Amino acid sequence: MTKTKQIIILSLSFIFIFPNVFAQPAQERIFTPNVNQKPQIDFSRIDNYVLGLRTRRNISETELVRLITQQSQTKTEKARAIFIWIANNIAYDTSLRIRTKEEALRQGRGVCEAYSGLFQWFGEIAGLEVVTIAGYAKQHYYRSPSDLDSDGHAWNAIKVCDDRWVIVDATWGAGHVENRRFTRKLTPHWFDPDPAIFIFTHLPQEDQSQWQLLNRRVTREEFLRMPPLSSELASWGFNPEATLEYFIANENASFPEQFTIDVTWKINTMPISKELVVGNTYNFEFVAPHNEGIAIVSNNRDWIHFNRDGNLFNLTFTPETAGNVILTIRLPNGRFGGVFKYEVKN
Repeated sequence: MTKTKQIIILSLSFIFIFPNVFAQPAQERIFTPNVNQKPQIDFSRIDNYVLGLRTRRNISETELVRLITQQSQTKTEKARAIFIWIANNIAYDTSLRIRTKEEALRQGRGVCEAYSGLFQWFGEIAGLEVVTIAGYAKQHYYRSPSDLDSDGHAWNAIKVCDDRWVIVDATWGAGHVENRRFTRKLTPHWFDPDPAIFIFTHLPQEDQSQWQLLNRRVTREEFLRMPPLSSELASWGFNPEATLEYFIANENASFPEQFTIDVTWKINTMPISKELVVGNTYNFEFVAPHNEGIAIVSNNRDWIHFNRDGNLFNLTFTPETAGNVILTIRLPNGRFGGVFKYEVKN
């Protein structure tokens, strides 16, 4: 056997014995720029128009959709206008009785089946191609398969410019339910979220798996073990494809608890495991042009403020005691609000 063949055989043996050395993506890739990221569209003109729209109660559906999309010049803008109107005008029905699009329009409330049906109805009136997707959704409190919504969930995909399909969840865009109480909170990042991040919380049922819109489809088992990452992480600097690859390759990977809060920043680096270890050192770095302060709070009492250089905030942090650590940011009202919560172990 030649020396070259021996080297090739040894190399292949190494790959088969230690496949994850090459297949497992490094955690650092999560914060690398996403070269495939679609350009951000400024929807402020469309959003402001729709949010200021006042309509008569006895208006026909066709006339209503015409008014909603009147300022829209593209398919994408039409889809966005319909999303904003539904999310802003339909409340979630915590009684779980209103399931049809017609009743949701009359009553101003409904469940996810009504939201998605209404979005498809309005989209088709506007001349758009829309599908309704049935599947499963994980809320922020998801910890195990027993936390999965047993009633399932429904959302939409819609074909926009350049024949591109985008995902829309008007139900989650309208707000959230906690202890059977609905809190209205328009949440635009549920319009056209990146599919590689959306899959952490939304899994189409098996016969609609093509609507994952991913090159490599995520299995139910993978979905159930992954943490419920919010789709806004893509706008915070997470590389969606690298993030998905990391959590699929690392079966026991975890993520810090995420709170519902409005933040405009870019994450350069932070620990992505929810568990920190006493005595280990961790690096945090954020670009936050509209914020005045970022701090870590240990065990709800010890505050450590980040170093600031212009819009750049950074901190090298070594936890000294077990407990919890909350990453906080100063809000416009001057108070600090929690964004991520870590657990510190000995």
